[in-house]
Amino acid sequence: MVADLADTPSARLCGSCGMCCDGVLFHAVELQKGDNPRQLASLGLKLRSKKGVSSFLQPCSAHREEGGRCSCSIYDQRPQRCKNFDCQQLRGLLSGTIAEDLALERVQQARTQVERVLGLLDRISPTNPNRSLAHRVANALTLPPGVERGAPHEELETAMKGLESLLQKEFRVS
Repeated sequence: MVADLADTPSARLCGSCGMCCDGVLFHAVELQKGDNPRQLASLGLKLRSKKGVSSFLQPCSAHREEGGRCSCSIYDQRPQRCKNFDCQQLRGLLSGTIAEDLALERVQQARTQVERVLGLLDRISPTNPNRSLAHRVANALTLPPGVERGAPHEELETAMKGLESLLQKEFRVS
């Protein structure tokens, strides 16, 4: 996510999006060679280590959203993976193959779908907002034995599949 340091097309795009930080695109971010886990932890990232791999869960604790604008509270000291990540929309904007208004429109389309999924989640059951969107949906769709899925569950599953398709096509990088 680009810091809100300048009013540039990339800063406007990233500032309107934040999906690489808020748990929509990813569930965790692995630290890379050159990252300093102690320093990152001192900056507030909640690190975990599993099988020798350090990572932090999404949504990122450094992610901020105020007044519809996203920013990073540790932007200048963020992990390498964060520094190196450019979604498809940002890549297109930077290369000139996607106009800013189209990229912003795609962000808005994705954000609208995210809000729909969140609304459906709220109707079904409370979920942990400190977990990625995919985890929250999976938890809501995992029912105890003997409980049958209803129309809201089907609607949530369909909405999440549509969102995942859009994210894969327009935002994720392989």
